[in-house]
Amino acid sequence: MDDVRVYTGTLIADLVMSSARSLKDRRGPQRALLQRLRNGDFNVAQVGPADLVQRWFLAVTAVSGGQTQLNELLDSAERTIFATEFEVVDLRRVLTSETYPSSL
Repeated sequence: MDDVRVYTGTLIADLVMSSARSLKDRRGPQRALLQRLRNGDFNVAQVGPADLVQRWFLAVTAVSGGQTQLNELLDSAERTIFATEFEVVDLRRVLTSETYPSSL
């Protein structure tokens, strides 16, 4: 039996909503984006300072048994992020893989 390979990927997005004048202005679109990503079976979390009015940082993670599948999943998450009213200032993708012996 072959070893088990696990691929994990994380997107870290720096997002800006320049029209937001308060955290409340940003809350609705932010929740909608988080829900769309969660509906796509992604794990999501707000990272970084939580009190910035126009800017927030989002981490999105996915796990897969194949590198191609993982890239397709992360591509889907990227499209979801870019299809919002937020300006994407920076978007980084980090991929890792681990191999586990099949004897486990």
